[in-house]
Amino acid sequence: MKSKGLLELVRMCQRIGKRIDYVQGGGGNISVKLDSTLMAIKASGFRLSQVTKQEGYVIVDYSKIKNYYDNVDTSGGYDFEKESVDVAIKSIVWPTENVLRPSVEVGFHSVLDKYVIHSHSVYANILACSYEGKEIVQKVLSEEGINLIWIPYINPGFWLTLEIKKRISTLDEKDKEKSKILIMENHGLIISSNVYKEALEIHEKVNNLIKKRLGIKGRYPTVKLEKIDEKKYKSRTRFIYDFIASKNVTPVFFEKYSLYPDQLVYINSNLYADDSKIEINAKSKEVTYNTTYSEALAIEETLLAYFYVIEQIEKLGLTIKTMTEDSTNYIKNWESEEYRKKLIKEMTK
Repeated sequence: MKSKGLLELVRMCQRIGKRIDYVQGGGGNISVKLDSTLMAIKASGFRLSQVTKQEGYVIVDYSKIKNYYDNVDTSGGYDFEKESVDVAIKSIVWPTENVLRPSVEVGFHSVLDKYVIHSHSVYANILACSYEGKEIVQKVLSEEGINLIWIPYINPGFWLTLEIKKRISTLDEKDKEKSKILIMENHGLIISSNVYKEALEIHEKVNNLIKKRLGIKGRYPTVKLEKIDEKKYKSRTRFIYDFIASKNVTPVFFEKYSLYPDQLVYINSNLYADDSKIEINAKSKEVTYNTTYSEALAIEETLLAYFYVIEQIEKLGLTIKTMTEDSTNYIKNWESEEYRKKLIKEMTK
């Protein structure tokens, strides 16, 4: 049973992970519950496409995590974010010999169904990052007889898990047994199901329905990097060049339009750091990455998705919804993301 579940995890990760319009860099996550206590989930810092039966995931005792959220008393003045991360780390049963962590989102994976796909689909995020998006996607899915759970923006971690748990608990018993579709504002898409094939099919269907309603045709742009040396790469992705040229993009642009956490982690933090890994030449419109190929690729994919979402929102005449200043500051100081960036750096040496 456990072997079958791990094989399903690998297959799901590989299938979703090969689509850079669904996940970028180390973003997104997939989990499979192996039995009544154990759950396999992609490890923080890994790409979905890096998950194999031997590595790239963590096995946790999710019953302990779920029990924590079932019984936590939020009236106390605790640091619940830190406490919940500690609970997740202490729940790890494999691997025991290194410092891999489950995603900070392991909480909501624990309280959802057997199979959970969390993607950063650009199509879902066009709507998740626009004021009109909720009404549009609710109408699109309701026409197909699909119910949507829309989650207002909440910082990833403890409070987001509690909100998702609360929303699931309000469903009637019949709906609790069905597969669930959740869109998190300024974040991404979640598919939760007790059926392996259904989880994958619904994820594909939701994305295709959104694309059809928005009139998005043709292939998603491909990324291309030119190697200058071992620690320097240039973007040769045409879509990125054209966007920068048309918008006259400077670093200020990214602060003005903070759309979702992965943008802040992969782009903004690397633009404004003392050892900046991203250079945008205002004259040539070129983007240069001063880092390894693996990290440059993760940033390039994130940059492409970010520009693509903004262009589509504007093309459709929608209104961009950005994160609040408090939310962006929270992510910038997020210990879990510091860990993820550190791990990515170690993996790409």
